[in-house]
Amino acid sequence: MAWHWPSFTSSFRRRRRKPVDAEWLHANVPRRRESTGRERWIMAGVLSALLLTAAGLFYYFHFRHNPQFLLRDLSIVSGEMVSDGLIRGLILNPNFKESFNTTKPVFLFGPDIEEVHERLLQYPGIRSVTITRRLPSRLDVRIVEREPIGRIRSKNDELVVDADGMVFPRNAGVDHLPRIDGFEGIPVQTGGRLDGMGLAAVHLLAAIQRPDMALPVAAVDVSHTDYLNLTLRDHRQVRLWWKGMDAPNGSDEARETLSRRLKRLLQAMALAPQRQVWDATVPDDNRIFSPY
Repeated sequence: MAWHWPSFTSSFRRRRRKPVDAEWLHANVPRRRESTGRERWIMAGVLSALLLTAAGLFYYFHFRHNPQFLLRDLSIVSGEMVSDGLIRGLILNPNFKESFNTTKPVFLFGPDIEEVHERLLQYPGIRSVTITRRLPSRLDVRIVEREPIGRIRSKNDELVVDADGMVFPRNAGVDHLPRIDGFEGIPVQTGGRLDGMGLAAVHLLAAIQRPDMALPVAAVDVSHTDYLNLTLRDHRQVRLWWKGMDAPNGSDEARETLSRRLKRLLQAMALAPQRQVWDATVPDDNRIFSPY
């Protein structure tokens, strides 16, 4: 009798899976939600705010109120317009709400440097202010004041003006400066800037600071609309005009014209020192004459 191995193929045969509908699978798989541009901007803003807050807290505790950065040395370089005591008050007691107390500790990063800078620049006679912190305990304040080149008599006020035409209160030691007259009826205010013939007088006074154009001017009359009337220290009189003298800021061409005219005037006056009146209002630079 022949032996036959039983057939197990049917029982161990792999059953084939039913095909899955692709649309059903796509519909039931959860998608990853993409963030919108607005949400990204919001997230960036939140992170920026957190970083700024952390930086502010670090600055406040590590610098602004750190005992290692006490203000022990306050170096002030200034002139005559603002006293050292006023500067110290602005830095150590900016609000002036309580009496000044030098024993109260002041931190190097405590004063608001920008506020002090702006308050000092409110004084018309100050040109620039530089405030520098130097670790660990020093604060340097350097003030550059405006240099007056002329005096202004306006009503009862004694004012001075610098080379930029800026007007500020008169300080001591300016009696030797030339006087600018002729502002009757024209308001001249502290902190303002001259214009018109007043600014032309300023350009003239700035030009004669040079040694080669050192005309000894004692006073300048700006009451005329088309020329300046100069009174020299030896009482000689000069009528002066140059092309571009009424320009708001003074062009390079106008300055060159003024320089040529002043040099020609000085040459003519040296040749005839006895002449008391000079006319330099003719457009031609070479035609400077003295009627008597």
